[in-house]
Amino acid sequence: MRNPDWRKCVLCGDSKDIIKRIPDNSIDFIFTDPPYNIGKHSTGNIPLPGRTPMNNDVAEWDWVDFNPEDWADEFIRILKPTGNLFIFTSYNQIGKWYDCLDHKFDTTNFMIWHKTNPAPKIFKAGFLNSCEMIFTCWNKGHTWNFLSQSEMHNFYESPICMRPERLSNPKHPAQKPVALLKKIIRMATNENDIIFDPFMGVGSIGVAALALGRKYIGVEINKMYFDAAKNRVAEEMEKVKYTDARDGSIVSEPVPVGRHLQWDLTDFRDIMAFPTIVKKAKPELNKTSDFRKSASLPPIIKWAGGKERELKYILPNLPKSFKRYFEPFVGGGSVFMSINADGCFINDLSSELICLYRCIAEHNVRFFDYLRQIDNSWHKAGTFYLDNVVLNELYESYRNGDFSDEKLKTEIDGFCEQRQSEIFSLVPVDFAFSTNVLFEEMRKNLYRKMKRMKVLEHSKNRLPQKDLCDNIETAIRSSLYMYFRYLYNDKNISQEDEILHCALFCFIRNYCYSGMFRYNDKGDFNVPYGGIAYNSKALAKKMDFYSSEVLLSHFRGVVIENLDFEDFLRKHKPAKDDFVFLDPPYDSEFSTYAQNEFTKEDHARLADFLIKECKARWMLIIKNTDFIYSLYNQERINIRSFDKEYMVSFMNRNDKKVTHLLITNY
Repeated sequence: MRNPDWRKCVLCGDSKDIIKRIPDNSIDFIFTDPPYNIGKHSTGNIPLPGRTPMNNDVAEWDWVDFNPEDWADEFIRILKPTGNLFIFTSYNQIGKWYDCLDHKFDTTNFMIWHKTNPAPKIFKAGFLNSCEMIFTCWNKGHTWNFLSQSEMHNFYESPICMRPERLSNPKHPAQKPVALLKKIIRMATNENDIIFDPFMGVGSIGVAALALGRKYIGVEINKMYFDAAKNRVAEEMEKVKYTDARDGSIVSEPVPVGRHLQWDLTDFRDIMAFPTIVKKAKPELNKTSDFRKSASLPPIIKWAGGKERELKYILPNLPKSFKRYFEPFVGGGSVFMSINADGCFINDLSSELICLYRCIAEHNVRFFDYLRQIDNSWHKAGTFYLDNVVLNELYESYRNGDFSDEKLKTEIDGFCEQRQSEIFSLVPVDFAFSTNVLFEEMRKNLYRKMKRMKVLEHSKNRLPQKDLCDNIETAIRSSLYMYFRYLYNDKNISQEDEILHCALFCFIRNYCYSGMFRYNDKGDFNVPYGGIAYNSKALAKKMDFYSSEVLLSHFRGVVIENLDFEDFLRKHKPAKDDFVFLDPPYDSEFSTYAQNEFTKEDHARLADFLIKECKARWMLIIKNTDFIYSLYNQERINIRSFDKEYMVSFMNRNDKKVTHLLITNY
């Protein structure tokens, strides 16, 4: 039962998971203080003569790589059209936030918080760390509560958080003063607005929000910090004495805060009464569907043109009810994985993709064994680097000019020769077809990477030690990736062992750069390794998902085909009470995915079948072109549009911003 009078909700868990459960367009203000990732630049504790060294580190959690792009889309999704977003950040992150969010808002700007009493520098060898930045975004119509011109300055001064306000147990290195937070919240929100903080820490934003009569949702993954935040927020609730207008009692918490990583996500959505505000597409899309069959599972694999981000347009516009579900171009399966129906029929022309679907549906033992071997090999590559940090010393000597490019090549060749057996041992037993390829890739990758690192440092600055390590580890992992890519392109393997080839396909799709599809003139897949951000990826998580009961249950009874779309539809004959979702390749010069060409003639054939022969209701999502519009601009066919942004441009063959069509026969 929803409680419209709730005031706070504090949760202990991973906010990446929790944010997905927050309804679209429901948050007034995202105000948060995420990791700055400055720990990696720390020089460590400062030695002081005759005294205990000064602690110059931040915290272990600040060493974990934090990527703003991983959060931007979800932030935008949950914000109301008039909502705004304030993010405490640092010099090394503000550019990333700008790149992710500037084009999504009417206005972006920044504020400076000047700390009047920053930590002193023992040695006068640089500036005090007396300023922090706050990245800000807003759209037209959002809240501003300025009383005077003087309040409109984007420069705030205040002391840092000091005792007794500052906690000593637990001590949080980034605790912000409540007075500063109140000033910002009062300026940018109204009473009863919902404030969301996905990096709650010890709860200072929550204390400030509740003190000003706002509603607060806070998330913290660290149990120690969470307990402190829970207590501080509860104490503030007692001070303010929020009451239920119906009976005068203290309003209860919407989700019991004591459940550490055990709270019910369904309860979270059901108990909280969120306003139902909708961002309208142009022209307005149907928002009244009573569709209740959503499975809400993630897609099977990253796939070019995948529709995970378009589900917010697709699902509300499905028919209110239908019996069977058909998808002739299933791709990564975003829509299929969001649908429950009495019967599902999926199809794709990519034989390797369909092999993956079948391996999952059948829980193929050989397939999962191959994936485990690949995953173990990937872990061994990381261990190989840790066991050979001499590579760091080799690069440092090269960087310092101790030897030439030719000498570097000789040193790397010698390193690989001495460790030949270790390099060969990285290859799993069932994949040991051409281990010399891995040996050659290791030589080439280490040499090229070190040369590029030196050029980069010459044009910019010296790499921090962690970045240096990450780059060399990337060269090693890239070598192993290139070996598996070589096997994936081996025609003998693809023809003689479909399951082995499917496991290679699964690995490549997870570790290639941005999940791109690209083949050379010989028909070989040639997308490189994803880079540093992919070093910590593990297939184990994907395997756990592929073998989970919830996924196996979703695949139970599903008919999986590898046919031309028309053959598929004619074979299974969707009826009047059924539904067909279609996401064909786009009408563009770049219309070949996974080496399966889809021409204008195919598009005309598809339109002809749908309009003249298909008895079922259908929805088609496609990029707008004059040709496509002319095919479907007919009586009894509804055409609506929405905007989509590509995160990756395929050799500049896609416009970054395009209009997409949502076409239905109902």
